[in-house]
Amino acid sequence: MSTHVVDAVPREARPYQGRRAGVVSRLAANTVDFVVIALVVAGGYFGLCAVLFLWSPTAFTFPETSWTVLLIAAGAVAFFYLTVSWATTGRTYGDHLLGLRVLNFRGGRMQVAGAAARAAFCVVFPIGILYALVSPANRSVQDVLLRSSVVYDWSR
Repeated sequence: MSTHVVDAVPREARPYQGRRAGVVSRLAANTVDFVVIALVVAGGYFGLCAVLFLWSPTAFTFPETSWTVLLIAAGAVAFFYLTVSWATTGRTYGDHLLGLRVLNFRGGRMQVAGAAARAAFCVVFPIGILYALVSPANRSVQDVLLRSSVVYDWSR
């Protein structure tokens, strides 16, 4: 009887395991995360509408929301989502789908303070990811300043 070990990392992906992720993978993961954040914000708006409707159905109208309020709400949701994701598992849902993980300067999971700093930087300056296009080490502005890394990691 032979024992056959199944590796979670596909054979084709093994050479990339632990290497810094490229800008395309990171942008794809960020796109997924953007959709998640947009759905949470939309869910919050419709949840507020439901409460207002239940409170006074005869006087109900959909509340008008300015772009400023919408951007602040989306920024707050993004900050919380990114901080909690990176501090607990090292990956957001988008990172999970693309096989990415955010690591601190020691190669371990980010602590809450580091995850919060990186999340704040990503929310305020999202274009910083494009620095990975010219960086020889595939690092964004956030990675350089906070000494973090985004690596391919298909392990649990």
